[in-house]
Amino acid sequence: TIHDAQARRQSFGQVSGAFIRLVNDDNQTEVARYDLTEDASTETAMLFGELYRHNGEWKFRAVGQGYAGGLASVCAQYGINAS
Repeated sequence: TIHDAQARRQSFGQVSGAFIRLVNDDNQTEVARYDLTEDASTETAMLFGELYRHNGEWKFRAVGQGYAGGLASVCAQYGINAS
């Protein structure tokens, strides 16, 4: 999330060249990449992916869900009170 994004009127889209990526450490291949400048132009919080364990193996699922309401909106989706 961006701290005080609404008060500052900021979003990930204002950061030139910003991205996040997940890299497989074994072979250095890029598993997922999100361009924040293009893909998150109005978002102040992002859920990039979910890392979980299934049948003894680690898995990653790309999500790419942006939220314009900051951390509170992410928490609300999962039934968590962020206050």
